[in-house]
Amino acid sequence: MEKIRIEVEIEDRNQTEVIEVEGGDLSRVLEEVRSLAALGELHVFERDGEEPIGKEIEKRKSLSLHAHRCKEVLVKVHYDHLTKEKQFRPSATVFRVLQWAVSKHGFNLDDTARAKAHLMLPGASEPLPNDLVIGGLVKFQHHEHHHELILDLTLKDFTNG
Repeated sequence: MEKIRIEVEIEDRNQTEVIEVEGGDLSRVLEEVRSLAALGELHVFERDGEEPIGKEIEKRKSLSLHAHRCKEVLVKVHYDHLTKEKQFRPSATVFRVLQWAVSKHGFNLDDTARAKAHLMLPGASEPLPNDLVIGGLVKFQHHEHHHELILDLTLKDFTNG
């Protein structure tokens, strides 16, 4: 039986674990991810995926997954004294949130501004990496009904230090 190689990011642990699971059986993959996380009820998404993983993984050789106890994260983006918000899966990348923020559904920036746009945590001096999964920035709180992530949209040029 073939093994499937799985990279797993769990909530805000800031590390990627690599596991191998015999075959691509969905229940076995979920069992291994839940065992690794040891957090109880988890939602498991493919990196940047919109829906929890399903049978489509069974023919794959490798997977990149994000596991989180939150099913959705309310992202609030501040720009120029305005705030826009949208629900994202915790598996969404910073790049996906940025694409929304600069689009007509967000702040409707022109092409020049879009090219310079970055997302940052409030008070940070560096932009977030575009390939970062937003669930890694959100700590699960048992008493919270919804989980929020607050970001700043900036057009600052970071190439010149």
